[in-house]
Amino acid sequence: MNIFKFRRTMEDGDSKVAIRLSVILGSMLLLVFLSGCQDKNSASDSSPVTSKKLNSSIVDVVRNNQPEDGYFNYDADKDIYYRAVPGFIWQGVMAVVDNQFADPAAYRYAGFSMQVETNENRPDLEHICSNSVFIALYPPAATATGAGAVFDPVTGLGNDSVTGGGSQCGNDYFRLQALDDDGDGAWDRFQYSFPPGESSEVLLTEAVPGGWQLRNGAVVLADFELPSLSPNESGELRVLMPVPRINRDIETGLVDSVDIRWWHYNSTTSLYEPIHSSDQIYRSAVALLDRGAAINAEIREEYQAYGLADRAVFPKYPWRVIGDANVDDVRATAVQIWYQLDGVAYRFVWRVSV
Repeated sequence: MNIFKFRRTMEDGDSKVAIRLSVILGSMLLLVFLSGCQDKNSASDSSPVTSKKLNSSIVDVVRNNQPEDGYFNYDADKDIYYRAVPGFIWQGVMAVVDNQFADPAAYRYAGFSMQVETNENRPDLEHICSNSVFIALYPPAATATGAGAVFDPVTGLGNDSVTGGGSQCGNDYFRLQALDDDGDGAWDRFQYSFPPGESSEVLLTEAVPGGWQLRNGAVVLADFELPSLSPNESGELRVLMPVPRINRDIETGLVDSVDIRWWHYNSTTSLYEPIHSSDQIYRSAVALLDRGAAINAEIREEYQAYGLADRAVFPKYPWRVIGDANVDDVRATAVQIWYQLDGVAYRFVWRVSV
């Protein structure tokens, strides 16, 4: 039985599709921020504050005071918020979705990560990236990565020995990116990723329930209370599973589109069953990525759809599958599909290698 609570949050459930194209520097762990559950430290009777510091999605959280709208800490007096998005990642080999659909059982669980967004920019980027202060996320109990590195309430995933420059810095377990939303030269938001990558060696193996703390040294900046989160049941996924097919011309190698089939595992019949529509997911996203474009760079073209995306078209670049590409071509080295339920992100990544 599926233990996740599902809720339709969009008033318009039609098939309109929003397409967003972007080129993003840095191989950032990207999650589409939707919502989750409000933290016990959040203001419960605060009025919505519309200012440069609060973007529209955060204003909605404060206005509606909905417990399903964010693992969320909000200080109304200081107009500061912290929002966490816990997430699970699965991987597959890209070759098996090249002009064909794979078996949904071909996914391999990669691990767990947490992303935190805030409009608090003190300590500032320079202090964090120069190790003048120590920012870290601490799990409530010992948890390990796939390679065996252990983090706990004393040893957090933090900014020790970070590298980078400009608007971001990071290491295997920590990444900070600063965003200037209005282009005035001042950072409006920070996005932290713990850890930032997709390798099962650096991802945490599980989402330990309890209070996860973001700290600046000994000072607690935010406390996120995670319930018991497990996407598996009897060794099988109990969440909706998207399986893509990369449609491309065999002779030219150019990608025309990506089709997606959605599945869920029926624990009664022990079979994967197709899903053609669902009120459980109000938005899904599909992206092609080229991570070989340059050192520390990533080209991304993203497609977002209300509900379950069944076809994604990528018109901006002449995408090719990497094996058929020339050195200067934009090459599809990964295809990603993701969505959120109750503030938890589920991401499925097919890569050239895993």
